[in-house]
Amino acid sequence: MEAILDTNFIISCILKKIDFIEELRELGFVPILPREVLQEMKDLKKEGKTSHAERVAIDVAFKIFEQEKMKKISLGKGKVDSWLINKGREGVYIATLDREIKRAVPNRIVILGAQKKLGAERS
Repeated sequence: MEAILDTNFIISCILKKIDFIEELRELGFVPILPREVLQEMKDLKKEGKTSHAERVAIDVAFKIFEQEKMKKISLGKGKVDSWLINKGREGVYIATLDREIKRAVPNRIVILGAQKKLGAERS
């Protein structure tokens, strides 16, 4: 099964020191990285409202993506969140912390807070 990664999920996992790529693979998922998410992360790094810790997490993420062989896809035109919701409704798992996306998709990967682990949810 595939799990498409969202920007906030990646940054949060790194801040919480969760090896999200390895954990996804252990759960039986192939992590998928949209090129638009990479661009979002580059844009966030340049913005003044991003914290120092988040900028460092983005740098760590880019290093991880250079080392790991991950499938990359292009979403096409439109908003990233809308595209993720559409793919989620098609049955693809979405790795996100975004409340709107989590409510809209039946299959999601989330961070299990107290355990600092990942979990798959189906609704």
